[in-house]
Amino acid sequence: MNQKNVLGLAAILALTLISIAGFYFFSPKHVSEKTVQAASTSEASSAQSLETASSEAASTEIAAAEVDGIDVKELTTGSKSLSPSDHEPELLSFEFDKNLKSVDTLLSMLPYDELPQFEQDNIDKYQRYVFAKAAKDTGKSVKDFSLQEHGALESEQAGNRYYVYKFDNGTDCEIHLVSIDLNTGDYGVSYNYC
Repeated sequence: MNQKNVLGLAAILALTLISIAGFYFFSPKHVSEKTVQAASTSEASSAQSLETASSEAASTEIAAAEVDGIDVKELTTGSKSLSPSDHEPELLSFEFDKNLKSVDTLLSMLPYDELPQFEQDNIDKYQRYVFAKAAKDTGKSVKDFSLQEHGALESEQAGNRYYVYKFDNGTDCEIHLVSIDLNTGDYGVSYNYC
């Protein structure tokens, strides 16, 4: 045998071992085998294996109920930490951001009408906070503001939500990007002029 044949056979053997190991470790049968083995050892350990099996089942349910580390049930029913009775959201920052581009932000935004009801409710809630802050800073009434567009941005960062508001405050067009911490409900605002 020459060196090429030996290398070829070694590569085939390595790939075969890797694929067999993959099937073994990632098959659902592997998890049930562990539970069956633990249950057959003794009666005392059977209670422990039931707890293990139930905790494994619970962990898969938790994983299924989370999207990007965010509890789906919490999002759809409304987070306790976001409810006004528990904690009034605190404004963490309100700053001008010259890099915030109106057109790019609006193009990547999910429109308000296409969002689920709980998301629309949250957008409306934070809109009141943003308008109140903008009215205070400009010395104008919120009644003078004209909302042009609003929606949400998809986030790759777990635990945060981003809402976008484009409005006319009577003299200027402004775009506000609100970053909300889902754990506390506190928020930061970046804004720019359109």
